[in-house]
Amino acid sequence: MQLRFAVLMLAPLAIAACASQPRIARTTDGKPDLNGIWEAMGSANWNLEPHIAQAGPLPQMGALGAIPAGPGVVEGGRIPYTAAAAAKRDENKAHWLERDPLAKCYMPGVPRATYLPQPFQVTQERQSMLIAYEFAGATRIVYMDQPQLPAQVDSWMGHNLGRWDGDTLVIDVTAQVADTWLDSAGNF
Repeated sequence: MQLRFAVLMLAPLAIAACASQPRIARTTDGKPDLNGIWEAMGSANWNLEPHIAQAGPLPQMGALGAIPAGPGVVEGGRIPYTAAAAAKRDENKAHWLERDPLAKCYMPGVPRATYLPQPFQVTQERQSMLIAYEFAGATRIVYMDQPQLPAQVDSWMGHNLGRWDGDTLVIDVTAQVADTWLDSAGNF
Protein backbone atom coordinates (compact mmCIF):
# COMPACT_ATOMS: atom_id res chain seq x y z
CA MET A 1 0.00 0.00 0.00
CA GLN A 2 1.34 3.44 -0.91
CA LEU A 3 0.15 6.55 0.90
CA ARG A 4 0.76 9.90 -0.77
CA PHE A 5 0.88 12.85 1.58
CA ALA A 6 2.45 15.29 -0.86
CA VAL A 7 -0.84 17.16 -1.33
CA LEU A 8 -0.80 18.10 2.36
CA MET A 9 1.96 20.65 1.82
CA LEU A 10 0.88 21.97 -1.56
CA ALA A 11 -2.87 22.26 -0.95
CA PRO A 12 -2.59 25.74 0.67
CA LEU A 13 -0.57 26.93 -2.34
CA ALA A 14 -3.16 25.64 -4.79
CA ILE A 15 -6.04 27.18 -2.83
CA ALA A 16 -4.25 30.54 -2.64
CA ALA A 17 -3.48 30.43 -6.35
CA CYS A 18 -7.10 29.71 -7.26
CA ALA A 19 -8.66 32.15 -4.82
CA SER A 20 -6.59 35.30 -4.99
CA GLN A 21 -3.43 34.97 -7.04
CA PRO A 22 -2.99 34.15 -10.69
CA ARG A 23 0.17 32.11 -10.00
CA ILE A 24 2.05 30.56 -7.11
CA ALA A 25 5.54 31.64 -6.08
CA ARG A 26 8.26 29.75 -7.95
CA THR A 27 11.95 29.12 -7.52
CA THR A 28 14.45 30.15 -10.20
CA ASP A 29 14.16 26.67 -11.75
CA GLY A 30 10.37 27.00 -12.03
CA LYS A 31 9.33 24.69 -9.19
CA PRO A 32 6.78 25.75 -6.54
CA ASP A 33 8.60 27.68 -3.83
CA LEU A 34 7.99 25.94 -0.50
CA ASN A 35 10.57 27.96 1.44
CA GLY A 36 9.10 29.26 4.66
CA ILE A 37 7.32 28.28 7.82
CA TRP A 38 4.28 26.01 7.54
CA GLU A 39 1.73 24.50 9.89
CA ALA A 40 -0.96 21.97 9.09
CA MET A 41 -4.28 22.74 10.73
CA GLY A 42 -6.52 19.79 11.48
CA SER A 43 -6.92 16.66 13.55
CA ALA A 44 -4.94 14.14 11.48
CA ASN A 45 -2.47 13.77 14.35
CA TRP A 46 -5.26 12.21 16.40
CA ASN A 47 -6.66 10.01 13.65
CA LEU A 48 -6.21 10.02 9.88
CA GLU A 49 -9.68 8.49 9.48
CA PRO A 50 -12.95 10.32 10.25
CA HIS A 51 -13.59 10.27 14.00
CA ILE A 52 -15.92 11.64 16.65
CA ALA A 53 -14.81 13.59 19.71
CA GLN A 54 -14.00 11.31 22.60
CA ALA A 55 -12.49 11.25 26.04
CA GLY A 56 -8.76 10.67 26.10
CA PRO A 57 -7.03 7.80 27.88
CA LEU A 58 -6.82 9.80 31.12
CA PRO A 59 -10.43 10.73 32.05
CA GLN A 60 -9.21 12.70 35.08
CA MET A 61 -7.82 15.29 32.63
CA GLY A 62 -11.32 16.07 31.35
CA ALA A 63 -11.43 18.29 28.26
CA LEU A 64 -7.69 18.92 28.48
CA GLY A 65 -6.99 15.31 27.50
CA ALA A 66 -9.90 14.89 25.08
CA ILE A 67 -9.56 13.90 21.44
CA PRO A 68 -11.22 16.41 19.07
CA ALA A 69 -13.50 15.26 16.26
CA GLY A 70 -12.15 15.32 12.74
CA PRO A 71 -13.25 14.68 9.16
CA GLY A 72 -10.22 12.51 8.31
CA VAL A 73 -7.77 12.88 5.45
CA VAL A 74 -7.79 9.39 3.92
CA GLU A 75 -9.22 9.15 0.43
CA GLY A 76 -12.34 6.98 0.75
CA GLY A 77 -12.47 7.52 4.52
CA ARG A 78 -10.78 4.34 5.75
CA ILE A 79 -7.28 2.91 5.47
CA PRO A 80 -7.69 -0.42 3.62
CA TYR A 81 -6.12 -2.64 6.29
CA THR A 82 -6.11 -6.43 6.10
CA ALA A 83 -7.93 -8.09 9.02
CA ALA A 84 -4.62 -8.73 10.79
CA ALA A 85 -3.42 -5.15 10.33
CA ALA A 86 -6.78 -3.74 11.56
CA ALA A 87 -6.47 -5.93 14.65
CA LYS A 88 -2.96 -4.57 15.24
CA ARG A 89 -4.21 -0.99 14.85
CA ASP A 90 -6.99 -1.67 17.37
CA GLU A 91 -4.48 -3.21 19.78
CA ASN A 92 -2.23 -0.18 19.36
CA LYS A 93 -5.14 2.14 20.14
CA ALA A 94 -6.09 0.16 23.24
CA HIS A 95 -2.51 0.56 24.51
CA TRP A 96 -1.97 4.08 23.23
CA LEU A 97 -0.15 5.54 26.24
CA GLU A 98 2.31 2.66 26.40
CA ARG A 99 2.97 2.36 22.65
CA ASP A 100 2.55 5.69 20.85
CA PRO A 101 6.05 6.92 19.93
CA LEU A 102 5.05 10.50 20.82
CA ALA A 103 3.88 9.44 24.29
CA LYS A 104 7.38 8.01 24.78
CA CYS A 105 9.00 11.28 23.53
CA TYR A 106 10.42 9.58 20.42
CA MET A 107 10.57 11.31 17.04
CA PRO A 108 7.17 11.48 15.33
CA GLY A 109 8.25 9.90 12.06
CA VAL A 110 6.98 10.66 8.60
CA PRO A 111 4.43 11.82 7.59
CA ARG A 112 3.13 12.41 11.14
CA ALA A 113 5.65 15.14 11.92
CA THR A 114 4.15 17.24 9.13
CA TYR A 115 0.64 17.34 10.56
CA LEU A 116 1.41 17.73 14.25
CA PRO A 117 0.02 20.98 15.65
CA GLN A 118 3.42 22.70 15.62
CA PRO A 119 5.07 24.64 12.80
CA PHE A 120 7.88 23.38 10.59
CA GLN A 121 10.29 25.18 8.29
CA VAL A 122 11.19 24.24 4.73
CA THR A 123 14.51 25.33 3.24
CA GLN A 124 14.45 24.41 -0.45
CA GLU A 125 17.34 24.09 -2.87
CA ARG A 126 17.56 22.34 -6.24
CA GLN A 127 19.32 19.22 -4.95
CA SER A 128 17.79 18.95 -1.49
CA MET A 129 15.31 20.27 1.01
CA LEU A 130 15.67 20.55 4.74
CA ILE A 131 12.48 20.26 6.75
CA ALA A 132 12.97 21.29 10.38
CA TYR A 133 10.13 20.54 12.79
CA GLU A 134 9.48 22.31 16.06
CA PHE A 135 8.51 19.04 17.72
CA ALA A 136 11.56 17.41 19.34
CA GLY A 137 13.93 19.20 16.97
CA ALA A 138 13.16 16.60 14.31
CA THR A 139 14.64 17.20 10.87
CA ARG A 140 14.49 15.60 7.42
CA ILE A 141 16.77 15.98 4.47
CA VAL A 142 14.94 15.31 1.22
CA TYR A 143 17.36 14.40 -1.57
CA MET A 144 15.91 15.63 -4.85
CA ASP A 145 16.19 13.68 -8.11
CA GLN A 146 18.56 11.05 -6.68
CA PRO A 147 16.45 7.86 -6.92
CA GLN A 148 19.49 5.56 -6.60
CA LEU A 149 20.81 7.11 -3.35
CA PRO A 150 20.69 4.26 -0.80
CA ALA A 151 19.58 4.55 2.81
CA GLN A 152 22.44 4.12 5.28
CA VAL A 153 20.41 3.21 8.37
CA ASP A 154 16.79 3.05 9.54
CA SER A 155 15.65 6.17 11.41
CA TRP A 156 12.48 7.72 12.81
CA MET A 157 12.34 10.31 10.02
CA GLY A 158 13.32 7.81 7.32
CA HIS A 159 15.33 8.12 4.12
CA ASN A 160 13.64 10.77 1.94
CA LEU A 161 13.96 10.82 -1.85
CA GLY A 162 12.02 13.63 -3.53
CA ARG A 163 10.95 14.49 -7.04
CA TRP A 164 8.48 16.81 -8.70
CA ASP A 165 5.42 15.45 -10.52
CA GLY A 166 4.29 18.66 -12.19
CA ASP A 167 3.69 21.02 -9.26
CA THR A 168 3.32 18.19 -6.73
CA LEU A 169 6.25 17.36 -4.50
CA VAL A 170 6.43 13.57 -4.11
CA ILE A 171 8.67 12.21 -1.34
CA ASP A 172 9.27 8.48 -1.16
CA VAL A 173 10.22 7.54 2.38
CA THR A 174 12.01 4.29 3.16
CA ALA A 175 14.17 2.99 6.00
CA GLN A 176 11.83 4.15 8.77
CA VAL A 177 11.95 2.61 12.22
CA ALA A 178 9.23 -0.06 12.26
CA ASP A 179 7.56 1.42 15.38
CA THR A 180 6.50 4.61 13.57
CA TRP A 181 2.79 5.44 13.88
CA LEU A 182 0.75 7.65 11.54
CA ASP A 183 -1.44 9.07 14.34
CA SER A 184 -2.51 8.61 17.97
CA ALA A 185 -5.30 6.20 16.97
CA GLY A 186 -2.71 3.47 16.38
CA ASN A 187 -2.64 3.65 12.58
CA PHE A 188 0.70 2.45 11.29
